[in-house]
Amino acid sequence: MPPLSPLPINEAVYRALRDQLMRGDFAAGQLLGIEELAQAMNTSTMPVRAALQRLAEQRAVERHRSRSMQVPLLSVERLDDIRRSRVLVECALTEWAVPRLQRADVEALKQLARKIAKALKSPSTVDQGLAHNQAFHFTIYQAAASPTLLSMVESLWLQSGPYLRAARELMHQPQGPDPELHEQILQAIVDGDASAARRAMEHDIAWAFDRLRLMPHMLDMAA
Repeated sequence: MPPLSPLPINEAVYRALRDQLMRGDFAAGQLLGIEELAQAMNTSTMPVRAALQRLAEQRAVERHRSRSMQVPLLSVERLDDIRRSRVLVECALTEWAVPRLQRADVEALKQLARKIAKALKSPSTVDQGLAHNQAFHFTIYQAAASPTLLSMVESLWLQSGPYLRAARELMHQPQGPDPELHEQILQAIVDGDASAARRAMEHDIAWAFDRLRLMPHMLDMAA
């Protein structure tokens, strides 16, 4: 577990678990024991229990009969539903963000794009690449100034975590994500072309979902 951020303990524990779920650090069907997580995070069980409750409300985890929480299992139906929802919400935010992004934001996005492309070349740095990718996307979405849709995006990313984990082994392979997609998003932002930015973002979001759709054996279809 990474060290907790200097926030009130309940919020720090929630954010740490939230970010891990978004990056796909936990596998589909994995049980998240409260005591085990508390020990790993060097805290008591109360903030862990509160964090997991919040995450359950966001459909990122599900209650398990053992009183633990469980990362949801994968299915093609859920894959398709999350893909559609993410494209709908995130592409709208991207379009709204284009005229609002400042020069400093664009420079930060350029640096993140370079880091993502470099990190995804090796299995040992995929985790770093996914963290940079998260920062890249949310830098854009936050500029749209829509707290309502931003909260929806966070929930959708949490639900996407198990699918992202399933696609991890493809990240550094020849058929991995096209690094030019982030460059296309950036160029559209620089050009002030909101429609082009929306299209490029849709391609970027869809990559992992579409690859998994073509390889259903990579999904855990257990009921």
